[in-house]
Amino acid sequence: MKHRFAYIVFILVLASVIFQSGCIGASPDESVESTVMDFLNAVNADDPGMAFSLYQGKDFLAPASITMIFKNKDIQAGGIREINITSTEVSGNLALVETECMVSSMDLSGKDKGSFSIPIYFKLQDSEVGWIITRVSFIPLEMGAASELTIEVKRTVIDDIADNAGVIFGSSFLMLGSGVYLNKKDKDKKKGQNRVVDTSNATELPKDALSQYVKLVPAQQGSVGNKMTVDVWVKNFAQQPYVNFALKAKFGNTVDVEDANLFFDNISPGETAKRTWVLKPKIAGWVAVEEPTVVFEYMGNRYAGVLDPVWIQVR
Repeated sequence: MKHRFAYIVFILVLASVIFQSGCIGASPDESVESTVMDFLNAVNADDPGMAFSLYQGKDFLAPASITMIFKNKDIQAGGIREINITSTEVSGNLALVETECMVSSMDLSGKDKGSFSIPIYFKLQDSEVGWIITRVSFIPLEMGAASELTIEVKRTVIDDIADNAGVIFGSSFLMLGSGVYLNKKDKDKKKGQNRVVDTSNATELPKDALSQYVKLVPAQQGSVGNKMTVDVWVKNFAQQPYVNFALKAKFGNTVDVEDANLFFDNISPGETAKRTWVLKPKIAGWVAVEEPTVVFEYMGNRYAGVLDPVWIQVR
């Protein structure tokens, strides 16, 4: 148990450093474009709260103002038929993106009355929580006119661990036997035994959007009859909490799992949280975590989505 606790501390430190360094994730261009696509898709899905969570600046003072400004350009919910990114420019921690959107214009009854193409320009800034949109414009923007904003992010326990990784790793051996983590894990397990992950009436989210803030980190390999883990890390990049955040997955009959459902409950803005699947393989080969499904509530709406499966070799 003591060695296991030291291993857990090491993994916690390593994972926190990975999150801070950006080792897990897409290239800058891909991350910038993904943020812009998420914003426009949220506008099109009539979810200004989600769009507003990707934005910090002076164009929009509240989620409702996003809906108002886009409607003033005759862009209504469901009206964007096609989004094309025509230009992406990244310079340090600043970026400019130009998009060309094909939009269907609708009359008061909701019927199409024609279509038109409109360019939309975005200015973004890289921050501790990733790329944030700082300007949205219907006229061209210039990189030279970009000025950095002060984007404040609430510090979390993981942030403090990353800043003091060396000290924590060196002193972790002094904490052997405390059992704090294991005791908490046992309590969480008992608490969640009678709970289920409910995805009914949830709006589907694409896996590309989910993978920006949900990371599955499996063990490199396992051995028959011995426990191995799949850590699930979640970071809330938004400005509102994730409520009743949970995951479920399917596991084959070649592996025993302590609990197929993981419950994070509420995750505050800027917070990073972790839960772990504990598996015990019965035979050699490959173990799969199939259909890892995420469900949570955000600003009164329920969302769900399925991530790519995870495979672990068993010897």
